[in-house]
Order: sequence, then C-alpha cells, then structure tokens
Amino acid sequence: MKRLLWVILAVVVIVVVVVLLQGRGGETGNETGEIRVATDATWKPFEYVNTTTREIVGFDIDLFDAIAERANLDVEYVNVAWDPLLAGMAQGTYDAAISSITIKPDRLAEMNFSHPYYVAGQIIVTLNSSTNITGPETLSGKSVGVQTGTTGDDEAQSINGTTVVGFDEIGMAFVALLAHQIDAVICDTPVASGFVDKYDILKTVGEVLTTEQYGIAVPKGKEELLDKINTALDALLAEGIIDQLTTKWLVQ
Repeated sequence: MKRLLWVILAVVVIVVVVVLLQGRGGETGNETGEIRVATDATWKPFEYVNTTTREIVGFDIDLFDAIAERANLDVEYVNVAWDPLLAGMAQGTYDAAISSITIKPDRLAEMNFSHPYYVAGQIIVTLNSSTNITGPETLSGKSVGVQTGTTGDDEAQSINGTTVVGFDEIGMAFVALLAHQIDAVICDTPVASGFVDKYDILKTVGEVLTTEQYGIAVPKGKEELLDKINTALDALLAEGIIDQLTTKWLVQ
C-alpha cells in the first residue's frame, strides 16, 4: 500500500514539473518576441485595411514591420477602435500600439512611449464652396467633425462657439462633410491631405493649428520591450526610413 502511494506521489510530482516547464516555455516564447500590436486601421495613409487583400497596411505598419525585423519580434496586428485601443494600452491588454498616436502628458501618465518618429499637426478641412471658413477664428457658430478622443477633438473643443460633432472614425466625419451635414473637419495633416487629394471639392484652410509628435505606445511595466523598440527605431531613423516611408505613402 505504501509503495502504491509513493508511485502515485511520484507521478503527481512529474506532472507538476512538466506543467511548470511548459508554462516557462510559454513565457520564454513571449520574451523572444511574440507580441500583439494594436492599431486603429481607419487612419489612411498611416494605418488602414487594404480592401483587396484585407490586410492592415500603411506608413505605421511598414515602420513597425521594420522595427520588428531589427528587434527580432514576431508581430500580430490587432485592429481595434480608437477608444478601446487607448484603454487597452492603459490596462496592458496589448504589448504595443502604433496608430498615429500623439505623445501627450495625460497619455504618458497611463502608458509609455517610444522616441518620437513623426511630426504632424491639426488642420481644418472644409468644402471649396465654404468661402467664409478661413481659419479657427471663423469656426464660431459652425459644426466641426472630429474623431472622438483625438487631438483634433481637443483642438476643436478649444475653439469658442464651435459645435463639435464626434465620430468613431475620421472617415465618418468626412462622409458627413461631403454630405453637407457639418461645416468642417479638424484632423491630422497627413490624413487631411489624403482626403483633399481624393475629393476635389475639399480644401484645407488656415495654418496648421498644432505641432504634435507621434510615438509607439507600450504599457507600463514593459520597459524591456520599449528599449528594444527604441533601439531599432533609432537605427532606422538614422538610416532615413521616415523619408522613404513619406515618399511611399504621403507623396502623391
């Protein structure tokens, strides 16, 4: 009887050891580079879904692919809406996020950021027929579309007398503008340029309203991953990758 008990105990110990080793193997796999990267793929040309291939493509995606290659990271991109993306980064749901994310003090309180990789700003887009909109001072009494929770939203809210209309996706704001449902849209300069190039009844007006820096978000507690991203990013920036991606994605 005692011998049987010892055999059972030995089997239990072996099973526990195997399970622990498998668990450690999973952790090692993550440490060697398997990461989930969130992006809101509605922000063409930085991140969007190619309607033919159904793959997420764009300026940011090419940049992170290059970072991943340098840092020996295996990447799974996760397409997630803007507000859940930011909430997920604050909660550590994703390993990183690249999605034209402006580095801001309130965001830095909830997540870490890589070194900046792109400088953009907010600008006003309106219809060619809207001759009375020439800059922020002429938006009083006007309705302005924004993507909710973005720096464009922040900028529109700061303009006195403006009715701010929030949308889940920036494309929806432009649909409303083209349908004459709102008077203008405020968004990032590269996105504005893309829509103006696509629709000849649109124009940008006034000066660029802000100067902002995009960064790659990484949850608090993942400093080792952040270091890997920054090391690869710095090398790529020194080699001129932003000029290459600008030519590919932003120059018409």
